[in-house]
Amino acid sequence: MWYGRYVRVGFRNETIDLIISWLVLSVVFSIDSLMTRQELTALLYSAVAVGTAFVVHEVAHREVARRYGLIARYRAWYLGLAIALAIALITSRLGRPLVFAAPGAVIVYGYYGFRDLKAELRIAEAGPLSNIVLAIIAWVILKASILTGIPYLTLYYVATVNSWIALFNLLPIPPLDGFKIFRASPIEWIAMLLLSVGIYITLT
Repeated sequence: MWYGRYVRVGFRNETIDLIISWLVLSVVFSIDSLMTRQELTALLYSAVAVGTAFVVHEVAHREVARRYGLIARYRAWYLGLAIALAIALITSRLGRPLVFAAPGAVIVYGYYGFRDLKAELRIAEAGPLSNIVLAIIAWVILKASILTGIPYLTLYYVATVNSWIALFNLLPIPPLDGFKIFRASPIEWIAMLLLSVGIYITLT
């Protein structure tokens, strides 16, 4: 998003928003195991996976924006977090758990009337690309190692959560990253979407 003036960005507020979003999403991704099997360890796996997937995704957006000389910070969408939690609870009760991942977004502040289309594209791509890379790394380690138990399950959660967040964010629906990428470069969007779909299908 582009605003007409620069504003002072509070680091503490951003950190609180990130922590709250991380905790809520950790519950959302583990809600089925928590409710049906009462496996508290699932929350631990989920917390690690969401920590890599969600936090890295948002920080990637922010840091790429800053490399283009823009001011950027993460802002939680508390209504979206509440909706995500409600959907997870309801669908888990129905036996078909569904994850709705729209916890917030990195807000980019720039000069009014100035748009760098290349910057917009690279900023939008940074989040899903970080998830795709993390999912591939986790998958390769899983295939190349003899991990079992908690290390295996944690790494599996990391791979699946990253692949899901990448796929979800690549949907060409505003205000998701996929819409911005598709609008700026359909070819790059198709390549990223096919890659994320392939990874997700392989893992699930």
